[in-house]
Amino acid sequence: MGIVATSPRFTINHVDNRSDHLDVAWADGHQSRFDAVWLRHTCRCDACGTYESGIRPLRLTEIPDDIALSEAGLNGDGGVDVVWSSDGHSGRFDADWLRSTCNSPAERRRRRWTPTLWGREIEGRVPEADYAVCKTDDDARLTMLEALRDYGFVLLRNVPDDPEVTAEIAALAGPLRVTNYGSVYDFTYQPDALVYGDLNVKLDPHCDEPYRQAPPSITCFHFVRAASTGGASTMTDGFRLGDEMREQDPEAFKLLSTVPLTHYRRLLKTGRDFRMRAPVFSLDEEREVAGIRLNDRGAGPIDADSELVRPMLRALRKLEAMLFDEANQVVVPVGSGEALFFNNQRVLHGRTEFAPDGERYMRTCNVELDEFYSTLRMLAQQQGREGAFMNLPHGALT
Repeated sequence: MGIVATSPRFTINHVDNRSDHLDVAWADGHQSRFDAVWLRHTCRCDACGTYESGIRPLRLTEIPDDIALSEAGLNGDGGVDVVWSSDGHSGRFDADWLRSTCNSPAERRRRRWTPTLWGREIEGRVPEADYAVCKTDDDARLTMLEALRDYGFVLLRNVPDDPEVTAEIAALAGPLRVTNYGSVYDFTYQPDALVYGDLNVKLDPHCDEPYRQAPPSITCFHFVRAASTGGASTMTDGFRLGDEMREQDPEAFKLLSTVPLTHYRRLLKTGRDFRMRAPVFSLDEEREVAGIRLNDRGAGPIDADSELVRPMLRALRKLEAMLFDEANQVVVPVGSGEALFFNNQRVLHGRTEFAPDGERYMRTCNVELDEFYSTLRMLAQQQGREGAFMNLPHGALT
């Protein structure tokens, strides 16, 4: 699977066949247990197929619940060969695949990605990378994308100020997403703008397009020309806000992660009417924050049981007070010929007011979260990094 098998983590010392399961002892001292039915269901031989390819003739209903292992042992490649007693079927499992799918608590924790939470303290030392290097060096590109994964944003320096390369810049993270704004949208100052971002006013921290079933995720702001005065970006870590709110006011956090808001956008001139009901915070199976969707300018009336209306408004007020507190915002001045990538389902972005002289010209586009993860995994496998096996958050989905 791309991981060097000479590492003690991926070197098997010995295996013990326990009939209904297989015990594996690793060179680093770890012990794994693999269920016999689980092994049969995940057999990767040509006849059974693989779940990665989707070509998998084997059905779970064909496997007896009392199936047992009749033989098991190490093979010449350092993996494990097994034979099942019911039908004499044989299977071969690579050591790195077994370790990366081990269901021990320690290994499941290891596979679980942990975000780097941040606040104002990182101002002036935000994650950044060089575009020219990332474009030609896969290791540098992967490091840049890992920063985007871990922090939720990354600043890209030395970017061409040519508007024709915007899509190429964003493609570092994956294929572009097409929305009602097209694949690339131009932000320029317009005093009578239909899009709020085309005004020159200060923008409070917000998520873009929470009214969609799947909001934009990885967003790229390409600054062809920065504003002559003002226009700095602000970044706020929604994951950190969620953790702090849960600690300070568990009941408010529970409401915001269970009671949906209705997010609206009606564009009559273009014949579009969007709305989506979803909680502010999306949680994963461990009840950790996996995504956020919030734009107070587009949140409709609370549509919930009457006894929940006032508590929900209190919870929202508390969250927005934290959100609009500049102590939770990182100011990121982005100059001409630079680009800012951020995860719109984690990081709430804003902007300081800028001079309405028409100088500022920014282009923006998006990459789907699953496409970003795919790019990450492929590069991690190519570079032999274990990050390819990480379980990553599903984002702002209900």
